[in-house]
Amino acid sequence: MRIILPAATAKALAAPDLEAQWRALLKRIGALAAYPRDEGRMQYVLLDADLGQLTPIAESVFRLVGVKPEFLPEIVPQPYYGWRG
Repeated sequence: MRIILPAATAKALAAPDLEAQWRALLKRIGALAAYPRDEGRMQYVLLDADLGQLTPIAESVFRLVGVKPEFLPEIVPQPYYGWRG
């Protein structure tokens, strides 16, 4: 999941109470890892969720930071079919 925060929201996330709420949200949605980029303005969150869980996760993120998250599929390389070595 990728979340791009506007500058005003990124500054608000620097507040200690919102940071605690963000960590609690990540724990509640079952985030495996979170990677902040661009001084906290962009967050990559690694999830292992079913398709049916994406809407509640997106709603939870939107309610906390007011930004619509983007879900990116994990790309796993296909095995080498026909290759024998």
